[in-house]
Amino acid sequence: MNDDVSIRMKDDDGLAPPASLFAPRPDKKGPKTIAILLIMGSILMLLVGWGDVQNSMADDFPDADLDAILENYQNQEINITEEEYQEYHDEVRDDGAYSVRGYSLLIGGLLVLSGGFLLFKLNMLGVKLSLVGSSIGLLGGFGGTWMMVQVSDKMLPKEVTTITELMSYLCGVCMLMCVALAFLPLLNASARAALNESVTLVNEEE
Repeated sequence: MNDDVSIRMKDDDGLAPPASLFAPRPDKKGPKTIAILLIMGSILMLLVGWGDVQNSMADDFPDADLDAILENYQNQEINITEEEYQEYHDEVRDDGAYSVRGYSLLIGGLLVLSGGFLLFKLNMLGVKLSLVGSSIGLLGGFGGTWMMVQVSDKMLPKEVTTITELMSYLCGVCMLMCVALAFLPLLNASARAALNESVTLVNEEE
């Protein structure tokens, strides 16, 4: 058995086996699954962002949405009137919180959406766009919601402020998950190999 090994080594002239034998096997399913999740997340970002942009340009908070919010607070035995919430809306709008969160989520959502489609095609640019978009959404989304917390603390009952504060943390966690998802293909060797596969093939042909 040792002779066979020595013969093979002599036949190879002592050369080491090609590095491609030890390269990770490209995993195309992983990046595509992440791409689908990013696309779904980007749609949610766009919906929330568009709602905030509309609120930033509205003189009054929409009656249909306001009724649902007030009913929800009443079910939790939180006393807040329509006039108080409208005043809160005006202050948040004038403070720029709607605009900060809305435009950040819109811009970030568009970048993540574009990046998701590119990543589904195993294009490395998709990872970069998704990372940039989710980072913008993280900073602007959390920042805008935290601005709302500050306004709520001055104008609304403490229970409402607590709920708004929890929403800011939830927004931050969701966007952090989006950043982590976008970063995963770079951490996993098999996924990274799938993204770099076309580049490798071109280099080998040359």
